[in-house]
Amino acid sequence: MTALISTAWRWVVDRVRDGEHWLIDSQHARYGASVARIVYGLVVVLFVIANFARRQYLWGAASGWDRPIQPFSVWGFPFTFYSASDPAWLFTVKFLLLGVVGIALLVGWHTRIAAILTLYLYISLVSTNPVATDQTDNALRIILFYFVFADMSAHWSLDARRRRRRAAKGLRPLRVVPEWFSNILHNGAIIAVALQIFIIYVVAGLSKVKGSQWQDGTAVYYPLHLQSLTPWPWLSDLASSNSILVNVVTYFAVFIQLFFPFLLLARWTRVIALVGIVGMHVGIGILMGLPLFSMAMMAADGIFIRDATYARIERYVGTRAIPWLRRAWGRRRPTRPPERGAEPVDAGHEPANAAT
Repeated sequence: MTALISTAWRWVVDRVRDGEHWLIDSQHARYGASVARIVYGLVVVLFVIANFARRQYLWGAASGWDRPIQPFSVWGFPFTFYSASDPAWLFTVKFLLLGVVGIALLVGWHTRIAAILTLYLYISLVSTNPVATDQTDNALRIILFYFVFADMSAHWSLDARRRRRRAAKGLRPLRVVPEWFSNILHNGAIIAVALQIFIIYVVAGLSKVKGSQWQDGTAVYYPLHLQSLTPWPWLSDLASSNSILVNVVTYFAVFIQLFFPFLLLARWTRVIALVGIVGMHVGIGILMGLPLFSMAMMAADGIFIRDATYARIERYVGTRAIPWLRRAWGRRRPTRPPERGAEPVDAGHEPANAAT
């Protein structure tokens, strides 16, 4: 009995030590965090573009129709950057500023500052009129808050290029805090994002289980025929025309959300989980007209893909896909016709009238 207790205690100590090394020694999911940075920056830019024509009606000088609910939605200080009382030109400048910081986040220019400003401006805007937003608001601001503490500039960013140039010149990296502290912040943020994703999916799955329409396999059919959630009616009709397909998709949505955390424990089930959850979000984004919400959720799911997988994809794109595209583009480029009167020159011989 003593030997069994001693073995169990050593196992616990070893697992705690492994956890400490995992948390402190290096940063994890660096590629996934970089993908999230790109996608969240793109989401914010698309949000600004999609709502630019309606900006005054939704949040600006013409948004007086939402005054009765504003006392219950405005967050208050310090999220008071946007105001319906601003002149139209000033509100437009502020609105475009959100797109500018979104671009900075997308390309990874001073990433942490860009992430903080993006989060602050986005919350300041959408909190003034919750009727004008959907679940994209909640998904983006909650998950981006955690990502602010992570290093989202490790790959495919201007910050990463600047660091490579400094290293090539023999310059040491500029550090404000010790490396071990940065690792704890980054890995802690990744854990927080993962837990948030688990909560979202499991709670959604549990709420579905107790619904009668989810139990009989018909729940997916109904949102596909709501006018507010059917941007492509013909596509929704096509997707819901097969009752067996509706049943399978309904039950699969419950399964993939309810068991998502457990499916990540093994490699082959992790593939099923990620492919299934991405497929679900693609369907939501296209069929239900919620592309920004789907992009925000898929970006967060990217942390569950191993860095080694991202690295293989990066190598493939760099060594095969991009050179192939360059060769294909070179073949399609029109050749410049020879000038009138000029004779073609053979590569192996000089022209007859060449100077000697």
